[in-house]
Amino acid sequence: MMYEDSNGNEVEDETFYHTLYRFIVLFGMPENKIKREGSNNKVRRAIKSTILKPGCDDAIAFESDRCMFSLATGNNEIIADARRRLEGMDGAMELLLRLICFDPAERAAPIDVINSKFMSGLLEGVDSASNDCDIIRSYMHYSNK
Repeated sequence: MMYEDSNGNEVEDETFYHTLYRFIVLFGMPENKIKREGSNNKVRRAIKSTILKPGCDDAIAFESDRCMFSLATGNNEIIADARRRLEGMDGAMELLLRLICFDPAERAAPIDVINSKFMSGLLEGVDSASNDCDIIRSYMHYSNK
């Protein structure tokens, strides 16, 4: 995407690239998770030729950022604390990773979220009082369980 800077020059907006980079640092490269025919995925090729190419400056910076900010293994204090908190809540990490999954077929749908282990503490009993006139329906109303 292009935009005009304050001098009227056309400049490429790099927001998407920065966002994708941060996503990959935080959650990792989704190996073989994008189901497309062939291996000609432009995004995957671009990533492999830059941040995953051993020895190049971008790859060195990526590895450094990944060591600090990867949700799975990062040693940054805030990231490590977030990881501990997510792992301390039953089903939280699993649900988060399903919500951000690259492959839409594997990504959690709203009904998956409602029926996840993480949300199970919000379930009301089947005998909970609710009727069709209620503005807010029982959580159990939407459950597949």
